[in-house]
Formats: sequence, C-alpha cells, structure tokens
Amino acid sequence: MKAIDMLTWMVNQTISTEAVSFVSICEDFDYENYFGYAPKDDVPEGEYLYIYGDLVDQCDIDLLLASTKAEPVRIETDEDDRRNEKKLTIYLFKLED
Repeated sequence: MKAIDMLTWMVNQTISTEAVSFVSICEDFDYENYFGYAPKDDVPEGEYLYIYGDLVDQCDIDLLLASTKAEPVRIETDEDDRRNEKKLTIYLFKLED
C-alpha cells in the first residue's frame, strides 16, 4: 500500500494516531512477544503500519480496504473488540514509497 493512501485515509476519516503504529518485520520477528498473537500465514519482510481494530470503527477499515484494494495481514485474537462487537483483529499494512 502506498503511504500516501494510508495518510489520506487517516486524515479523511480522522483516525487517531493512538490507533496506529509502525513495525519492521524481519524473518525472525517474534509476533507472540510483540502483539501477543501470531498471524496464520507467513508475512513478507518490510515496514508495516499496524492498526488495532478495536480503536477504529469497522466501517472505516472497510472503506480503507475497498478504496485502496489493500490486503492486510490479519492477526486474529481471542480478545473482545467491544467497539465493533466481534473478536479483535490486528491489521498489518505493508507500506511502499
């Protein structure tokens, strides 16, 4: 995903910076230690922006996915997402220039 697309979405949807952060993923990245959960599939190395789904309305995530055709890595958890009334998902978006 282009970084400008992520920034545009964040500004247009007034997404709080408390909801997002950056992480560098390498082949020996410890997901369990960092996030408490691991993705089901392998994740390519790179720079990622991650979003905890319980800090953003699901309709805003859906808009981001639809408008950018992004396919984030999803880390499913067993924690409750009270904001969206489901289980919490952590979204990882690989950023490009």
